[in-house]
Amino acid sequence: MLVVIAIIAILAALLLPALGHAKMRAQGIWCMNNSRQIMIAWQLYAGDHAEWLPPNEDNTDNGNWSGGRMDFDGANIANYTVAFLIDPKYGKLGPYTKSPGIYKCPADRSTVSMGGHTFNRVRSVAMSQAVGTMRLPPLRSVIAPWLGGDNSQPQLSEPWCKYGKLTDIIRPSPDMLWVVMDEHPDSINDAGLAVECAWTNANAKIIDYPASFHGNACGIAFADGHSEIHKWKDPRTMPPVRYNNDLPLNVPSPNNPDVAWLQMRTSALK
Repeated sequence: MLVVIAIIAILAALLLPALGHAKMRAQGIWCMNNSRQIMIAWQLYAGDHAEWLPPNEDNTDNGNWSGGRMDFDGANIANYTVAFLIDPKYGKLGPYTKSPGIYKCPADRSTVSMGGHTFNRVRSVAMSQAVGTMRLPPLRSVIAPWLGGDNSQPQLSEPWCKYGKLTDIIRPSPDMLWVVMDEHPDSINDAGLAVECAWTNANAKIIDYPASFHGNACGIAFADGHSEIHKWKDPRTMPPVRYNNDLPLNVPSPNNPDVAWLQMRTSALK
């Protein structure tokens, strides 16, 4: 009997890592499928609006491509209410996506507590703040204030390309310009994820953190519609998840290769 138990223990030790990798791979494929569906909706929206992209205004809770704000204190019902994803009053891609499940990575375990109950948070993706339009007329591209490194001085972002229409996407090319990405659970708030492009190398900063749900990797979708799982290299890009929104944002990260990778795929000088 002891021999049999020992054999079972050895087999379990051999199989469990393989099962873990298989689960991670399956979640990655699921995540990429979700983001591809969002990109199809994004392109359909543009097709119905003379190539103009959906709203994605900085620091705005509703009326963007997705509605609502993520937090952990339960003050915002958008944390667990799918209407903020599929109702066009709140999220403009809602009529094109239909399924709220595509907004959340299957590996995201973040929850929110309210009224003595625990709910799964409904969104783990955010859109590049360089992509999209302003909510109110006249139709124009986003200001993207963080591109210049300081959102209190939006004029600093003027030298950088912003993408209000599909036809604006020239540099970087559509297959290089990221649009939707999983965001770190302690970083995600509004519908956008900011990357600064002006401060590079020793002066580089992380504004908002990407997620690392897939073995230090993240699901990312690009303007041409393809999705991929990208693996981060620098530990500073992957702070531990605390599920408390206390992660400091807009912090120096000198010579971080992940920041450089994102900058090249976020915008370009005009």
